[in-house]
Amino acid sequence: MNLRLHVHHVRNGGWCADIDDDFDRQPDDPYWCVDQWPTLQEALTAGCAQLARLAAATHLTRVSGYTDVALAA
Repeated sequence: MNLRLHVHHVRNGGWCADIDDDFDRQPDDPYWCVDQWPTLQEALTAGCAQLARLAAATHLTRVSGYTDVALAA
């Protein structure tokens, strides 16, 4: 599975970071998401650290807790 880190600037200030996969690139149900980082560097650092943890995991669940068995294979 290919995971991707997306970092977005929030209109009212700060940064949002989320991790998605190739099957669901929309931010509606990521594997991880935080939208309160004050700087781009903090968002990238936290996102990369979480991406490394997810890459090492044997079972991934989305923020909602729902896992599509077909996509997890």
